Amino acid sequence: MSNFTDFISAGGGGGGGAAATKLDLNNPVSGLKVPIKESMTYTPSTDCTVVVTCIGAGGGGAVANNNNTYIALGGGAGGVCQSELSLSSGTTYTITVGAGGNQNGTGGTTSFTGSDITDMTANGGQGGTIAVSQNSSTRAGGTASGGNIANHTGGSSIAIGSGVYRGSVGGGALGFFGTGEGATTGTSSTSDDSSGAGMPLPPTDLIPQMPTDIKGGSLGTQTYENNQYRREAEDGDFGCGGGAGYLSIYNTSNQNYVFAGDGGIGGGGGGAYAYNGRNGNSASGYYGKGGSGMVLLEFV
Repeated sequence: MSNFTDFISAGGGGGGGAAATKLDLNNPVSGLKVPIKESMTYTPSTDCTVVVTCIGAGGGGAVANNNNTYIALGGGAGGVCQSELSLSSGTTYTITVGAGGNQNGTGGTTSFTGSDITDMTANGGQGGTIAVSQNSSTRAGGTASGGNIANHTGGSSIAIGSGVYRGSVGGGALGFFGTGEGATTGTSSTSDDSSGAGMPLPPTDLIPQMPTDIKGGSLGTQTYENNQYRREAEDGDFGCGGGAGYLSIYNTSNQNYVFAGDGGIGGGGGGAYAYNGRNGNSASGYYGKGGSGMVLLEFV
């Protein structure tokens, strides 16, 4: 699984005895790339030009326990906006990074604001919900505004009503080049095949170490041990939705546990459905948390 790690890289320099470039956020050089995962203020000591990408946080997934006629939806992905900005020396800019949504919770808003720029806002995706049997329902991705390059809505988590009476849905994915991909139920009566949404292409100009195909979390493998059934869905890659957790058992097991996958950065968390049809037995589902937001700075 690909994971986005903290990095700060600078262009220029190179081999052949060239002096190393000192990394300094206050006096940035062209090619410096900085991921910001926590809210902060930024005051450059020199005028500079930077491409700013704001990623809203993903919504948290829903949980349905011991009910075979509901569908647990995952969360929508955050919005994405991008601008090329001229920042002024001595001006303080405020960076707010949204937190990922907890159960049914909407993801937080990510923004980049200042007195001499157009404010950028990437809203979080909606939190998951419980859809009634055979009824359609959508948990929308976050919208975005203020970008002078791009403003894209995140992918949704969608329950298809026709013929589906129980199951779970994964989380939506970010949209760097358009509206984000959505996660949907299958069309069978029991929808247990919903992975989190993925992205066909990563933003390779900002994140060059990402592979060409980054994926949403899968449903995961069902296991049985000590009279317990258990399934753990996978987390989403960067920007992708967490996998849906699904387990429906009608036998002599005493307990069932199902864990939905968390969203990657900005991705929606997966929904969790847990059912045990025997009287006196139990089923416990655990939602997937929405991926946190992020701000990416690339100095040009």
